[in-house]
Amino acid sequence: MKKLFLIILICLGILCCKQNNNSNTNKKSESKSMLEETYKDKVVLIVNGDDVGITKIFTDATIDAYLKGAISSTSIVATGHDVERAINILKKHPVLAVGIHLTLTGDWKPLTSGKSLRNSSGLMWNTTDEVRQNVIPSEALVEWDAQIKKIFDAGLNVTHIDSHMGCYFLSPELFTAAFNLAKKYKIPLISPYYGQMSKEEKKFFPLISYSGIYRIENKEETLENRTEAYWKLFEKFKPGIHYLYTHQGLEPSNKIITGDLDLRINEYKFWTGKDTKKELSKKGYIVIGCTPLKKEFQKALMDN
Repeated sequence: MKKLFLIILICLGILCCKQNNNSNTNKKSESKSMLEETYKDKVVLIVNGDDVGITKIFTDATIDAYLKGAISSTSIVATGHDVERAINILKKHPVLAVGIHLTLTGDWKPLTSGKSLRNSSGLMWNTTDEVRQNVIPSEALVEWDAQIKKIFDAGLNVTHIDSHMGCYFLSPELFTAAFNLAKKYKIPLISPYYGQMSKEEKKFFPLISYSGIYRIENKEETLENRTEAYWKLFEKFKPGIHYLYTHQGLEPSNKIITGDLDLRINEYKFWTGKDTKKELSKKGYIVIGCTPLKKEFQKALMDN
C-alpha cells in the first residue's frame, strides 16, 4: 500500500512538472518582443532617407535632413554615382543608422559580371518590368552580396537592408535571395509583406507597416498637397513600428528641375519643417532609427 502511494506521488510530481513546463512554454511563445514591450501602445516611426550615393543633391539633402533631426536613418546605393563621397560623409556621422539600398535598376554599372543584370549599354535596367523579364535571381544574389560587402568593408554602421524601386519585391525568388543575405550578414530586411506573414516569419520582421509617398495620386505636386497626403497617411497608423521611406532633395543652383526632383524638394521641405515636428510631437509619435530592429533581428536569428 505504501509502495502504491509512493508511485502515485511520483506520477503526480512528473505530471505537475510537465504542466509547469508547458505553461512556461506557452508564456514564452505568447511573450512580446523587446520592441513591442518598449513601445507599448505607441506609434513609432522610422523615417528613412533613401538614395544616398546616387547624386550629390540627394546625398546632401538627406544628410542635412538628418542633421536637422528630420529623419532617423538612411540607406545608400552602393553602385551610385556619388557613393564614394557619400561614404566619406557618412563616416563623419557614425551614429546615423545606414541601410543598404539594394538595386537592380539605375544608370550605373553592376558591381558583378552577371549578364542578366545589364542592358545593351552595360548598365542596370531602367524599369522594374525589365528586371522581371531579364534578371536571373542567382545573379541578383551575387550582385547584392557584392553591394552589401562594399558598404560593410567601408566601415559604416550598417543597420538594415532595403530596396531601390522595390527590387526584391518583384518575385518570391528575389525576396528569398535578399532574405538569405539578410541572415548571412545578420541585418534585418525591410519588407512590406507583414500582413501576409506567419507568426514564425514575423519574428524576423518586427515592423507593422512599410509605407511612404512617392508620387501623389490624382493631385499636382506641391508642398501643400504633399503635406496633406502625409497627414492622411499618418492618421491610418496604429500603435506599432512603421518604416517610412522618404526621398530628400535640394533645389539646384541653376533652378532646373528634372526627373523626380520636384517631389524630393517638397519632401525635404515637409520633413525639415518646424510644423511637422510639432505635429508629430503633439500626436505622441516617437521617431527612432533602425538599430533596435537590428538587435531584434539578431536575437530572432539566435532563438531560431
